[in-house]
This record gives sequence, structure tokens and C-alpha cells, in this order.
Amino acid sequence: MRAVVTPIKCLLVLVMMLTLSACFSWGGGDEVDANAEPRYYVVDVDRGSVAQSFARDRVLLLKPVRVVPHFRDKTIVYRVNESEYQSQPPHQLFTEPSEMFTAQLRRWLQKSGLFSQVVVDETAEADYVLEAAVTALYGEKRPEYSPQAIVEMQFFMSSADEQQNMLFQTGLRVDADIEKTTPGNVVTGWRQGLDQLLTTLEQDFSDYFAKVGAR
Repeated sequence: MRAVVTPIKCLLVLVMMLTLSACFSWGGGDEVDANAEPRYYVVDVDRGSVAQSFARDRVLLLKPVRVVPHFRDKTIVYRVNESEYQSQPPHQLFTEPSEMFTAQLRRWLQKSGLFSQVVVDETAEADYVLEAAVTALYGEKRPEYSPQAIVEMQFFMSSADEQQNMLFQTGLRVDADIEKTTPGNVVTGWRQGLDQLLTTLEQDFSDYFAKVGAR
């Protein structure tokens, strides 16, 4: 299985993507059995070892990860045409995508050592605020494309004192090659893709704080 992390531009169209879903039709592709027994999947990644040292007095507030409407449901989705997506009941994620990605992102960043603490309580004192959005989460099943699992996220970090002051932003996309577009393979591809995506994000954050510290 191959996956490549591709940087993408973080544009204001993200707001439009988070509010518009009428452009997507749901149908086509293989027949699915909505009455079958549900099957549940988890996209779980682990950074591995905890960093040996942690930043001091650098608390990050992580806001709940947003998910664009057409991928917000727990049911796994395939892309079957240029503007056509198909849900795959009874194959579902175990938790809501927003909850799942928030938990994975928080655990990874906490173990990275780049922050003294990563909190989700908006009443807690923090130095930075991170907002993130999942803008693509599907299995590629268009006839003209090879089977892939697609995950794409955008990240925006600001100062907690001046949240309108954007300090860091990036967009990352992983197209993970899979043998065949099946729910199990797609989830495995998402897992690999999210691992690579968060590894790249951590390095981007590390580079950012190194530059800030050098000033």
C-alpha cells in the first residue's frame, strides 16, 4: 500500500465546503444492503513513543474537528462519479468522524512534546488555539481511478489572545493506494493516511516553532 502526503492550499472556500452539500448526489455504484447487520470500524493511529522533552508554558486549545457535511455521517462513503458519492450501509465508523478525529489529533499532539498540554475545555487558559477540518474522507471507486482511500484535512492555529491573528495554517491530503475499494481496505487506508498526515503536521509545527524561537 502506498500513500503520499500532498500539501493543499487553505482557502476561504473551506467555509463554503462546510456549508454546501447540495452539489453532491448520493447513489450509483454497487448495490448496498441497508437492512444488513451493522459493521463498525475504528480509525485509530498511534504516534508511538512519547517525546522525551516537552515545551514549557505552551498550552494548545484544540477545538472540535469539523467535518464537511457530506462526510459527517458515520457511514463509510465511496466516490463513484465526478459529483456522485454513495454511502455504504451497514459499514460504519464506531464514533462520529468529528469525535474520532478530535480524539486522534489530541492524543498525537499531546505525545509530540510540542505543547506543554493539549486541552479541549474552552474555559481553560491556553496560549494557542487550533481549529481543524476534515474536507475529504472517502473511498475512491470511480472507474477511471485506481482504488484509493482519501483523507484530507486543513489546520488553522491562532493566538489565544487574538484568535483573528492566524499564525499557522496548512492543508494536507493523503491518497492511499489500496488493493480494492472495500470498507475494510478503505478504513485501513485511512488509518495509514492519517498516520502520515499527522506525522507531517507535527513536523510542520516543529518547523514553525523553531523559526519563532529563532527570532
